[in-house]
Amino acid sequence: MPEFTKLFEPGKMGKVELKNRIIFAPCGTHYSTHYGYISEQQLNYYAERAKGGAGLLIIEGASCRKRGKPGRILVNDDKFIPGMAKLAKICHDNGAKVVMQMSSHQGSMDEVDSASPSGLPHPFAGWSTSIPKKTRMITVADLEELAVEYGEAARRIMEAGFDGVVIHGANGYLPCELLSKRFNKRTDAYGGDLKGRAKFLLDLARLTRQKTSPDFAVLMRLMGSDRISKPGDEGWDKNDTVELCKLMEANGITAINITSGSQETPEWSCPPYFMPNGCNVDITSAVKKAGVKMPIWVTGKIMTPALAEQILQDGDADYICIARGLIADPFWPTKAKEGRVEDITPCICDDRCLEDVMVDWQPMSCTVNPMVGKEQEFHAKMPRITKKKKVLIVGGGPGGMQAAIIAAQRGHKVTIWEKGKELGGQLIIAAVPPDKGDLGNLLNYLRLQVAKAGVKVVLNKKATPAAIKAFAPDSVIVAVGSTPWVPPIPGIEGKNVINCRQVLSGEKEIGKNVVEIGAGHVGCETCFFMAEKKGSNVVMTFPEPAIEAKFWMFKKYFLDKLAKDNVKIYGHCQYKQVTPDGVEIITEDGVTMFLKCDTVVLSTGSTPDDNFGKSLRGKFMDYAEIGDCVKPRKIREALEEGIWAAVNL
Repeated sequence: MPEFTKLFEPGKMGKVELKNRIIFAPCGTHYSTHYGYISEQQLNYYAERAKGGAGLLIIEGASCRKRGKPGRILVNDDKFIPGMAKLAKICHDNGAKVVMQMSSHQGSMDEVDSASPSGLPHPFAGWSTSIPKKTRMITVADLEELAVEYGEAARRIMEAGFDGVVIHGANGYLPCELLSKRFNKRTDAYGGDLKGRAKFLLDLARLTRQKTSPDFAVLMRLMGSDRISKPGDEGWDKNDTVELCKLMEANGITAINITSGSQETPEWSCPPYFMPNGCNVDITSAVKKAGVKMPIWVTGKIMTPALAEQILQDGDADYICIARGLIADPFWPTKAKEGRVEDITPCICDDRCLEDVMVDWQPMSCTVNPMVGKEQEFHAKMPRITKKKKVLIVGGGPGGMQAAIIAAQRGHKVTIWEKGKELGGQLIIAAVPPDKGDLGNLLNYLRLQVAKAGVKVVLNKKATPAAIKAFAPDSVIVAVGSTPWVPPIPGIEGKNVINCRQVLSGEKEIGKNVVEIGAGHVGCETCFFMAEKKGSNVVMTFPEPAIEAKFWMFKKYFLDKLAKDNVKIYGHCQYKQVTPDGVEIITEDGVTMFLKCDTVVLSTGSTPDDNFGKSLRGKFMDYAEIGDCVKPRKIREALEEGIWAAVNL
């Protein structure tokens, strides 16, 4: 059994004693009430993370300003103290210390008042409806008022029983824009040298200290680097951070959490699957080596206990700060301590949690843990059953596997029939493109949990209504997935036309020159695979106005990588015909063009494989269809429907 001695070593930040070195990092949920109060959903969500074993929880960024956006926690009035007190108590009662992160202003991407140090707009303005297109220059009076509001909010948080507050100076928000010479061109007290550009953060710290007791922890989250600047550039790099940490230490900050990434590099602020693990350790290591004495926490795609332990053993940080890993599995700390690392639900870093909150303005969800925000409902239905049933699940993709695991854990006798040679469904091919290795972790986890739950798996088994009748199950769950959708283009049935599933699975080979039709996530990833793994010359075509990626972070990644792979792009085009020699299109400019190629690859979406389900409807008392055979969607929907189908048996 692996031992993580440093990870579970007690620690201390100021007067706050922690049972281990694991900190649950802040992540917005939009679980608050419309008017900014703590909701029952929020209490249950944070209680689960406290029960899971983290030493410290950081509650998501609250707003201390007079104006707030629905979905955020508000701390701008004493009327919010009772709700916050309930939250502090439930975290303490379940074994964790708790602090509240407060966001002063989001700068050029602020949803209420887009304002930046010098009036410069957000670099991705216009890419998403959630990013304002116009930005004003923030005034001295604005900054002074924000600091006063911050101090009062810190008092409220202390009175509610929290152990401390985190000053938010990361993620490219206003404090980051003020620190960066790239965005801060001011000549007043908030510009110029480091002390001037850090004045706002220092004012927040000073007023927070004035309004709270000496024992109250005043922590800070900092952008360690904008990840585009080099020493001497007009930006922000780790050498600047070292000096800022020394300045903050001298001004009474209890501890500092280091992340990185600015408005221009959001992929560093919450690193997705295409980013390296432990990507901010270089900064915390530099801060530690520079002689900073206060505790330093590191954040940034630290998904395994082994990596967390190594960082601590190497002296590169004092604490490990994890958000998405503990959203995916709140019991990550407990399982690590008990040596059950293989039972930790792995985060796949697809950032569905951020997309919900930042792009769609919806309550947060999690791809691999669909019960996030639904903890109470799930626990109410999960207890073991009184009547054991014989359950047949047809289809061994993610939804089918998840249903099997939950049904077996509840005490049913479960069998999976899978027509293929292995469990996994589309997860198998989804993990094939470059940078998608994190999906392989989920695939391995689900297969292992199916085995540990005692589910009987029958591979290469084609299900028919007659075979199911002969098997005589009490309950049937159909999870047979979808089939590729073929657009109505003349010649599309030609022998040179294949689909992305056939490419990624290796079922079909592609030629040297390829034209792809389709430009969603799967289309882009298939292009990367064909260009990088197969060495093909790839042309991407699609009828939509732009590449389909709602989250600007992924759109940036796709465009950058397509350019790196020399993929030619023809968007917003019309298709005249497909021939044995290629594809004839009409470009966005109205020009007819023939794209000569060896292979045409379709990444045009899916359609439900619902015929089998239709043949079974009405024949079983306990019957459900889940996942893509109902409607093609994403992994989370398949897993969630699998869970609810199992708990409702």
